[in-house]
Amino acid sequence: MSNIKIEEDMRPENDNRVFIGIDPGKSGGCGIIVVEDGIETSINFKFPKDVSLLSVGLMSIIPQGYSLEDVHVLVEHVHAFPKQGAVSTFSFGQNLGHWEGTLYANEFDFSYVNPKEWIYWYGIPKGLDKKKRKRLLLEKAKELFPNMKITFNVSDAMLIANYCMEMYYKNKAKEC
Repeated sequence: MSNIKIEEDMRPENDNRVFIGIDPGKSGGCGIIVVEDGIETSINFKFPKDVSLLSVGLMSIIPQGYSLEDVHVLVEHVHAFPKQGAVSTFSFGQNLGHWEGTLYANEFDFSYVNPKEWIYWYGIPKGLDKKKRKRLLLEKAKELFPNMKITFNVSDAMLIANYCMEMYYKNKAKEC
């Protein structure tokens, strides 16, 4: 489990919220956790080949009656790497731009989260090669969401959505 786990009883009743995690990489995706009357429902989707479906997919997930103030979005803040090729850097930038444009066009407030921050929160050790780190993250996502199909495309996004939710309730608990 993560380093910090918010107890279910610390969550206010009738606090309906949507938590969205976005992994903007080319093979990334979107993870969504809807909390309605204390019941969590989780869904995910990978980045669509037809970007015109991105906005439709995202908006179809938000339950009717929720205001934008009830929706919390975290986008993984990643950047190009020194040995990454020009084409893949450009593709990554395009995907991030599509996500940002969709969020802005639909008037979502969103924040960025550094990968080191959310990955460390789940107890994944530093210094692992990418393949091993991705495998551990996939296992963690499957552990947290056992009734959901989790693939490499959406595992990070689901973990970011969960991190978003846990941080929201952690900060709410501090206010009490």
